[in-house]
Amino acid sequence: MAAVVLDGTGLARRRLPMLAARAEAVLTRRGRAPALVLVTFGDDRGHAPHVARKQRMCADAGVDLIPLIFEPGVRTRVALAHMRELLKERSFDGVFVQVPFPDGIDGDSLVSAVPVELDVDIMTPVRTARYMNGTDVLPPVTVSAALLLLDEYDISIEGRRGIVVAEEHPFSLMLRAALVLRGADMRAPVHPADPGLKEHVRAADLVVVAAGVPGLLHSTMIRPGAVAIDAGYFNAGGRGDIDLTGGIDHLAAISPVPGGIGPMTISALLERVVLFAEQN
Repeated sequence: MAAVVLDGTGLARRRLPMLAARAEAVLTRRGRAPALVLVTFGDDRGHAPHVARKQRMCADAGVDLIPLIFEPGVRTRVALAHMRELLKERSFDGVFVQVPFPDGIDGDSLVSAVPVELDVDIMTPVRTARYMNGTDVLPPVTVSAALLLLDEYDISIEGRRGIVVAEEHPFSLMLRAALVLRGADMRAPVHPADPGLKEHVRAADLVVVAAGVPGLLHSTMIRPGAVAIDAGYFNAGGRGDIDLTGGIDHLAAISPVPGGIGPMTISALLERVVLFAEQN
């Protein structure tokens, strides 16, 4: 039996009218559309990855997107000053700080400077702590993207022995916690360089990879009947962490790259911005 492909592109498209209707209701009520600041960094060619797609989807949903794109070599203090100045100029409903950060940028300082009430991606220390202690139900938008895909395709993870392959940091811990809330039997995050990675993967029937290491796992490493979610895409070629050339028919379900978590992360981000605007 073929694996269920968790199609994030199709689901994001189907969700768009709902998001647009909610954004329109916000505009009607308060006279301004939901608004998002996107903080990101350009490369040597002046290109900032993943911005154009976010701009298109925001426009289609009726969400104002203000990109704050910094040139290579910018200092952290300069980026912080520009972000703070922009937030003083007008009202926004959310700030999304795009990762990864270039060398020389203190990402922790940048994230910590996001006002808590505008932290749509649950990255600041305050909102991260709230999620981990159960006082805030909103996870990072990438986590929401994975959960929305599982729900759409009726994939239950309850009782599955699961692992998250990623460095241990707040995001991977929140991702693991969200899967535990869904009933998965989650082990501690497994570092991508763990010498026992292959054995850990083979023992799991829920494998979530968020390492940002293209082709880290081969699909044949994942046991038959497992659910696999690939959340790794931070590279110029847009390759996922799971190499699918070995086939996927032995899996129960797969969220591939491209076309899985990526478009749904943007959809979840739009919904989060609209939600914050609805509450404002």
